[in-house]
Amino acid sequence: METVFRVIFVYAFVWACLRTLGKRELSQLAPFELVMLLLIPQFFSRALTRQDYSMTNSVVAATTLFSIVFLTSIASFRFAGFRHFMQANPTVLVRQGQFLPPGLRRERITADEIVSAMHKAGIERIEDVAWAILEPDGKIAIIRAGGADVHNVEADRGTGARQ
Repeated sequence: METVFRVIFVYAFVWACLRTLGKRELSQLAPFELVMLLLIPQFFSRALTRQDYSMTNSVVAATTLFSIVFLTSIASFRFAGFRHFMQANPTVLVRQGQFLPPGLRRERITADEIVSAMHKAGIERIEDVAWAILEPDGKIAIIRAGGADVHNVEADRGTGARQ
């Protein structure tokens, strides 16, 4: 029965912490923040399986991590300099139908990945792309030559979004 109470406690604790972060924050987690939050189960696993009978260490570790995520979110919102330091900048990958090798190398994106994003956006030829931009959220924005359409395509390399 103690395990049931521990699980209920962990559920309530994580729920309260996530509510504190807010709905907007959860929808805009940076990949790094998401990875940090995925550490929460690791903190509680030993306490839930009674390898560590004290929940205190788990609560302190999780509270510290949630606090850091929350404080960096507040600092990013209030201070532009901190936001620019913490967040990734967009990277131009294609300009006026031409691949830009420095941006591709820096972000480790291949021409095939750009072509795949173009196809998902309904564009067949690189000459029809005015801009391809890797956004901070990991999506590739494709802007058709002539500025007609903008498409955001998830950068899919089997590793998820980039920062």
